[in-house]
Amino acid sequence: MLNITNNIISGINKKGVMPGAAYLVMIIALLLLMYTIMLPESEKREIMGEPSLGSYSGQGVPLENGQLLAPSRNLLSDSPGLMKPFLYDITQRNLASVNLFSLEEQKYESLANNLHLESSVFKNDQVDFVFTVDNLNTLRDVKLLFFVIEGEGELLVKLNGAKILSGEITNEMLPLVLPRSMIGDVNTLTIEVKKPSVFQFVSSNEYVLKDVVLIKNYLVQNNYEARQFVLSDLELADVNHMSLLYRLNCMTVDENGRIRLMLNGRLVHDALTVCDAGITEVDFSMADLIEGRNVLEFTVDKGQYVLENPIIEIDYAQQDYYRYYFVMEVPDIFEVVNGADVVLQARFTNDGYIKAGTFFVNGYPVDFDTNRNEFITDLNGLIYEGQNVITVVPDTTFEMVTLDVFLA
Repeated sequence: MLNITNNIISGINKKGVMPGAAYLVMIIALLLLMYTIMLPESEKREIMGEPSLGSYSGQGVPLENGQLLAPSRNLLSDSPGLMKPFLYDITQRNLASVNLFSLEEQKYESLANNLHLESSVFKNDQVDFVFTVDNLNTLRDVKLLFFVIEGEGELLVKLNGAKILSGEITNEMLPLVLPRSMIGDVNTLTIEVKKPSVFQFVSSNEYVLKDVVLIKNYLVQNNYEARQFVLSDLELADVNHMSLLYRLNCMTVDENGRIRLMLNGRLVHDALTVCDAGITEVDFSMADLIEGRNVLEFTVDKGQYVLENPIIEIDYAQQDYYRYYFVMEVPDIFEVVNGADVVLQARFTNDGYIKAGTFFVNGYPVDFDTNRNEFITDLNGLIYEGQNVITVVPDTTFEMVTLDVFLA
């Protein structure tokens, strides 16, 4: 600055007149001088090439000839790492609707509209019907149904050559369930009237049947579906509560089925269906959640239901505060009484972003808000003999490289 002033003086001519260029230089020099005087102390130190003292609070940092005193004893030294604000957030993840059903589907096969069977010593009426089964794996049963218009004597019904019915038949005894174990892909059903006894050789037995029908009952089901969602390790660490929400739409109101829900192989819900109950919420245990892919499995035993718009609701909350402990022993207290200061020094990554938050020193707040890579303050009056605790509550996300507390 003196060199600039000397140059300005030397630029004045002998007549005492200052050239225009020199006048402009002098004005710029005066502005720079005023700007330097108005700068904060920390920025002046940076311009002069001295160490930065960061931001301050309290009574200030102990200095000696403008320099930070060297620590006489370290009380705390740690590397906290990444720090995030204490947030409470709720997020939702939509899953595809779940369609579960386990139903019986009936198929009717007409064998005859009218059937007149007669049996005597000289006559024996018999009729064979051939029927097929589409899928034996899903077949529940096959029933034979007809209406007896007239009946006298014994009626015989055979399935694949084996007698399954013999006797006088009335409508109250029908329908007749055919043995499931005797049914194959292709089957022969035989209906006939048993002959009269030898003592009734002059008489005959006969049956008049109407609407002879086979009723095939198949099990149609989609009683299992699965959905999945993914949790990262950071998400899992911050999960406070998680639940599944869905609206149950009952497609069959006459069947009360049971819906079971498994999470990663563990049963989390097993209950009878309740239609028109609004939103159903199933809470998950944190012990059942895993990092990575989580699988939800839905099953139903009977009925047809749609779990509409299932949602995974996740409550995120940081539960553990950033806490750091250190001990003040009796000799340390004597040093403080004799004039030593307790200094807190935090260093951050030099990224230019704001690092803001609060240090709670034994419950007393010390705020910080800086875009520099260092924050220093004294903790005089906030420290006690014995164990002390510093709790960090961030307002922004930042990387705290080191956190030190020392006597100086």
